[in-house]
Parts: sequence; structure tokens; C-alpha cells
Amino acid sequence: MKQHSETHTGGDMSGLEAHLVERYKVWSGWGGFAYKHVKGRRLARIIGQTGSLEGRALEVGVGPGGVARAVSEAGLAVVGIDVSPDALVTARGHCTGTAVTLARASGFSLPFPDGSFDVVYGSQVLHLFAPKLRLALLTELGRVTRRSGRLLFDMKNVATHLMQYLTSTGVRRAAAYPSRQELVALMDRAGFDVIGRYPGVLPRLPSADVPDWLRSVAHTQFYVGRRR
Repeated sequence: MKQHSETHTGGDMSGLEAHLVERYKVWSGWGGFAYKHVKGRRLARIIGQTGSLEGRALEVGVGPGGVARAVSEAGLAVVGIDVSPDALVTARGHCTGTAVTLARASGFSLPFPDGSFDVVYGSQVLHLFAPKLRLALLTELGRVTRRSGRLLFDMKNVATHLMQYLTSTGVRRAAAYPSRQELVALMDRAGFDVIGRYPGVLPRLPSADVPDWLRSVAHTQFYVGRRR
């Protein structure tokens, strides 16, 4: 398999888009729609636990469409964006007959007016970027989130990625496994108050019901913020 860098540390936006397009090509070789659909059902549960499942949602980095499909089936009208043309082709096939609209766009420069969405989320997206770019992305997501709207994103748990964590370079480790304090501070700077942390799905267990006490051993951990 072609070697690739998981984390983009900076540079121009065209270089960033090329990095993300290439990363999707590598990731898509692993499959993943079924996992993403389970994760989408889990995400929908968390959205329902923290507020309404009505209105418009934006998914940044829609990938193959598994999460978007599940979230739309729960009641939200989803707009899914991605910079990868291949991802969007796959997502269109997976999201046929649902309330999902797809578009090619970058999360760093969204083609939507301020306050366009009730819910904005990303599934395993923020770990792709170094802290400076992560703040830029969260700030742009905050712009299109309505007042009192919600932001949801997840980050990898060290416990379920221990070998990857131990063998990572310092730069990659800082990007993929930031501290809770760092993420809370970034959300605050982007205009969000943290209202909760929730476990994602458990490795190899296709269930959307995950008790909170398993948060540290879930594949990822979701942060939920409310727009000020």
C-alpha cells in the first residue's frame, strides 16, 4: 500500500485538498460503509440526547455517505460536503432516496450563509489537521451554525489505538490525540460551549447503544458543543 501522511500540518489550500483527496483513495480501499452507518446511528442517538432531531445538518467530510444516511433516517435534512469527487460518487449511491444533499466543498470555506444549520458535525475529521488548521476549521463551522445550534465531532481514543499512538511521530500524535483541555479551548475560541462528551461505537460491535461508562474504550469519543 502506498505510504501516506495522516496529518496535514499546513500549506496552501490546494495542497490541503490534494492531501485529503489522496487520503480518501487510500481509506476507501479498506471499505467502511457498514461501520460508518453504525457510527451514524450512534451519532444520531447523541444528537437526540442533546437536543432536537429536526432541522438542517451539515456533515463535513461526508466520505462514502454512511453517517449522512443514518443521520437523515433519524429525521434531519443533511447536507454532506467533501473535497473528494470519488467520495461524492460513492455517497450518492449510498444516499439515494434519503434527505441527503451532496456537494463538493471545503470545510475551510463553506458556500453557505451565516447560521445556516441547526447541527454541524464531522466523523473522524479533526484529527486530520494540525492545531492551527483545526481552529480555522472549527471557526468556519461556527460561522454556519445558528445560535444555540450544535457542533459534534469525534477524536480517537488512545486505549483503542494504542499501537498507533506509541508508534506515531510527535507531530502526528499531537494532531490525532489532543488533550481534552486543548479541544475544549479550541471549541471556546470558535464560539462553542462544551455541553458533553459521549462514547462512539465500540470496536467490532455494530451497536448504536453505548453506555457512557465505556467512553474511554470506544473507538472514538464525541464532543458536543453549543453555539454561543
